[in-house]
Amino acid sequence: MKHVSLLALLPSGATVTAATGPYAIPAAPDLAAHVLSHERYDAAENAPSARKDYKNVHVADVMTDEYVFPLGETGKSIVLSGYQIAAGFLAERAADEWLQLARQQHAANGGVDTDGTRHVPDPAEADQLMDRALESAERILAPFESTPVASLFETHYRGAREFLRLSWEGLPEDLVPKSRRPAVVSKAAADLAPASASAGQDYDPYGLEGTSDYDVDKPLAYREKTGPFLLTMTYRHEYPQVDDERLGTAFAVFHEAGTDIVAAAVELKLVKVPPIQSSADLVYVLDTYSGEMLSLALAAAEALGAERLCSVFNTHRVVYISTWEVRKPWRGQGLGIALLREALQRLPADPDGRPDALCVAPEPYQTEVRYLGQLPPALRAEVDAPAHRLTRHLTEWLDRANLPNVKTHFFIPMAKHAGIGSAGENARLIDRIMESEA
Repeated sequence: MKHVSLLALLPSGATVTAATGPYAIPAAPDLAAHVLSHERYDAAENAPSARKDYKNVHVADVMTDEYVFPLGETGKSIVLSGYQIAAGFLAERAADEWLQLARQQHAANGGVDTDGTRHVPDPAEADQLMDRALESAERILAPFESTPVASLFETHYRGAREFLRLSWEGLPEDLVPKSRRPAVVSKAAADLAPASASAGQDYDPYGLEGTSDYDVDKPLAYREKTGPFLLTMTYRHEYPQVDDERLGTAFAVFHEAGTDIVAAAVELKLVKVPPIQSSADLVYVLDTYSGEMLSLALAAAEALGAERLCSVFNTHRVVYISTWEVRKPWRGQGLGIALLREALQRLPADPDGRPDALCVAPEPYQTEVRYLGQLPPALRAEVDAPAHRLTRHLTEWLDRANLPNVKTHFFIPMAKHAGIGSAGENARLIDRIMESEA
């Protein structure tokens, strides 16, 4: 395989995007997590010694630390720097990819795996592999050397700016029916409107009638002033052909009244399922909607356990916080909680009278959970801290929020199940759930 260069398969420059496939270009978090999965070695003590905390530890500190590197299954080990371990990671990845390409080319030329052919890279390139891999690792990590290592594993509302814009400009298929708004909102509206105008009115979810109830150029459920902001709320059925409205999406947006600048937005998924007997039932039902709903089913099953899962989903309409964002100028001012309260108060009532169960997944917006298993305990606790703070904050708020329709709440490890794979992988996962419950 003379025309494929082993060295060309090494990453050529810095990248921020985390790797997702076996031969995807590794990013700084991938390399740092791999290094940190090894036992730290203290030369002064001549023994393994983990850091007690990572509060003032930067990426450069971690990569210049030394670690115990096991030599396969020999039971022996050597001590290497973080940069050397990262270089080994890149070299092994490049070698594996080169071998895969060599086998593919061999098969394309009519060869088979059992014909005894040995695939060997160019010896000169093999000699240079570790040196070049070290250079590659240094290039990838160089932009982050002065960055706190914990920040590599934090993520902040990916795509949120686009979400905020679309929430504001989106055109929902239908709006919140007036007659099904919570009583507190209906009463406030009735006080401001003539009695004849609100008596018995509802909104046609298919948009065929009732267009005089709202301004067609501003397809909003309603808009009202709340302090220095205007609140805009919209709602739509995701599958309007399903008569019992099993899945809906509500958008609530705060924007400055004077400037029309979007300040915060929340997207809520309203999930209602037919009677279920097991977590497998929930997985089958929600998998028909979307990958996000499948992830919700799996994360809820992990968080609640089979018995409580069935109890919650059979008796409640689950309100899942799908996306929740506050723009930077307003963070830390309680605007997120205020928006969530306003949105929950104004959700359309369930036609069957089910109370709501609020479902919150703090992790996707706080930490890159897929790295947590590789991190040392002290760093894992630090990276997990924002999610724990959010969980504690929301729990305390819900205990005193006095939201009449929200009867329970639960937190789920959504990030562990988000983007879980292809249809085939999902099917195998569902089969394993069925087997475990059988």
